Amino acid sequence: MTFHLINLDCPACGSAMSAGPHDIIFLCSHCGSGAVLGDTELELVESTALLPVPGRRATLWRPGWSIEAEVLVDERRGVGGRVTPGGSSLKNFIIPAFALDLQDLTPLAIALTSAASTTGEVPKEPCHGGTLDLEDALVFIRYLIVGAEVSRPDDLATVRVEVTPVSHHIVALPFERIDGRLRCAVTGTIVRDQ
Repeated sequence: MTFHLINLDCPACGSAMSAGPHDIIFLCSHCGSGAVLGDTELELVESTALLPVPGRRATLWRPGWSIEAEVLVDERRGVGGRVTPGGSSLKNFIIPAFALDLQDLTPLAIALTSAASTTGEVPKEPCHGGTLDLEDALVFIRYLIVGAEVSRPDDLATVRVEVTPVSHHIVALPFERIDGRLRCAVTGTIVRDQ
């Protein structure tokens, strides 16, 4: 096994980026550019920010993924072998990319994905690094879709789900601290701070 050091300098402006021990996703606090940890260097990724809804403010920012994907739900069969309709559609998902328990990650991702959010420039403020890579975010999207199919009011036996990414970028997510927890400034969803 070979190890090497990678400078955590923004690939767009050269500013130093801070990181936790498991961080692989970064937002530059100097220029707002997004980057992911590559094999030999930080790789530039398009970035944006979700803006807080009126009446809320961001006191801290955390990273996430905005992923546009073609979703195919097919071969949906009930217990008796009855086939029920599936289909395909183009959907946009917002997946938090920082450390969260699954019981917090799931409702936050569903709420963010459902919210009609306004986007803007990434704030020039410190943003914690992220630990969820793009491939894991796609696996999580599949988990959300299968969960939605299972919760439909029929007796599902099998289903085939395919998620094909069309585009992706890093998104800064706005939060407020509330009694040691984080409240999303877009959806109001409260999660535990890790």
